[in-house]
Amino acid sequence: MNVLIAADMEGIAGIDDSGDCLPSHPSAYARGRRLMTDEVLTVVGALGDGGAGRISVGDWHMVGTNIERERMPEGVEVRPIADLALAEAEPSMAKANGGPLDAVVMIGHHASTPNPRAFCSHTFIWEMEVLLDDESLSEVQVYAQALAAEGIPILAVSGDRWMLEELGEGEMGSARLIEAKEGQGRGRARSREVEAVRAELRDSIVAALAAPMQPPPPRGYPAELRIVTEGTEIAKTTVADPADLLNAIATAFRESQVSREYRQLAKLLPAGNDSWVRSAQRRLGSILATPVMRSKERRWLAAGRSG
Repeated sequence: MNVLIAADMEGIAGIDDSGDCLPSHPSAYARGRRLMTDEVLTVVGALGDGGAGRISVGDWHMVGTNIERERMPEGVEVRPIADLALAEAEPSMAKANGGPLDAVVMIGHHASTPNPRAFCSHTFIWEMEVLLDDESLSEVQVYAQALAAEGIPILAVSGDRWMLEELGEGEMGSARLIEAKEGQGRGRARSREVEAVRAELRDSIVAALAAPMQPPPPRGYPAELRIVTEGTEIAKTTVADPADLLNAIATAFRESQVSREYRQLAKLLPAGNDSWVRSAQRRLGSILATPVMRSKERRWLAAGRSG
């Protein structure tokens, strides 16, 4: 069985301050990277115990340079989200995996942009909102539709309580849902005990591998997709089916001015193994990006408090 671990950062157990997720807060971010990597390794171990074969990891936070790659077991590839967001003309979950895909584990995820109670709430980038027939979707809800199109089940979904509460009944198919924390607004969260979350992840994944699996169900289509950033509509189109949703969002992102800063960040924080050269490049890039990131962070946190 080929399994993709789709790992975001904000919903990782133990991460309880927004600075833990941002390179512009170096000491806090180093802690966040360690916790994220530890949780990924927990999932890798559980998948191995459950009999999974090829395992890959999607580093799906910011541009995808968060997981400590030198700690990954031999044969476990880490693939950055920037490759999927910027370089892939027709993104899919199988392409994110780099080959055939049989199941997905989603860890570390967060709620949608307008959720006032949620920790680090956003949808793909700060202050973007993705609406399908006027319902605001979180990232996991978008990914679920991509998986519905490909008929791929989810073994487990973990993250902020408020992300889980946004989900409709059965929206993730047969996935086990695991609360890692409870957001206290954008800036803070109250995490559950880290080892308890990891134990629940391990048990849930092994149980899911041994049970019948159902992929997420498709929503009703055709549907109107609107993408709004900082109050400005940057895209409005009709999507014909679940396979069209992720592609339409990625196309709108790549072709709009919104992606300019993201592309710059991807250059400043290059992906690759954690050699001393790459590590030095990322440290320098983080220093260069910090003034802009801190300014955007202040606006994003302030908008969450006023929402």
